[in-house]
Amino acid sequence: MIINTRPEEVSKKIIELCEQEKIESRHVHMSRIKFLSGSKKQQIYRELIKNIHTFSNIIFTSQASAKFGSDLFNLHPGLLNSKQNIFSVGDATKKILIDNGFKSITPSNKSSQGIIDLIKEKFPGKNLIFCGENSNMNLQNAFKGNMNEAVCYKLIFDINQLQNIPKSSAVILIYNFLTFEFIYKNLVKGLIENKSFVLASERIKSEVSKIVEETEILNKIYVSKSYMDEDMLDKAKEII
Repeated sequence: MIINTRPEEVSKKIIELCEQEKIESRHVHMSRIKFLSGSKKQQIYRELIKNIHTFSNIIFTSQASAKFGSDLFNLHPGLLNSKQNIFSVGDATKKILIDNGFKSITPSNKSSQGIIDLIKEKFPGKNLIFCGENSNMNLQNAFKGNMNEAVCYKLIFDINQLQNIPKSSAVILIYNFLTFEFIYKNLVKGLIENKSFVLASERIKSEVSKIVEETEILNKIYVSKSYMDEDMLDKAKEII
């Protein structure tokens, strides 16, 4: 069995893939997306409205970030100019932008690395990255000194979801370190020992290795080619 841990708001594609491929799966939404609101949201809006004209490239790292950015741009028409480039990390993020009236560039390698390579090759300039608190930091590290962040949402974890993880052996898909950390610290030892984990990046694995001491758990940790749902499932299918 494969266990998807993504928030329900961004799980549509992986649910469809599991159904299409008839993969035995369980969708345990360990967290939900909470957008910044109130004074924090207004502060981000003020800073973006004041400074967004200084950026050549506007980058959306997720569906949630695209929703936040689209709301801002639609609330303030004319905020963007025709010389600015909008980038989306994958098809789902691209669709959110299209549905809100914005065209974006998606690299053929639909990942943060794909965006990095494309911008470095063809789109020089200052970069604005819309992301969440759980960002994998690939873009930030690549464009260090030539970028700003708009951190616009965070993940809120629900401990009650742990009871939906089966006692039987399973492969758990991990898209960010915070989700692994939450499961590792809160799931009873007997349930975690017979689980394997597919991580979305080597960076997450590096963080995991700092908190996991048990060799039997470390030996059942695998890294996907990318965080794309298709790649995560492909790696999981190698294990089950």
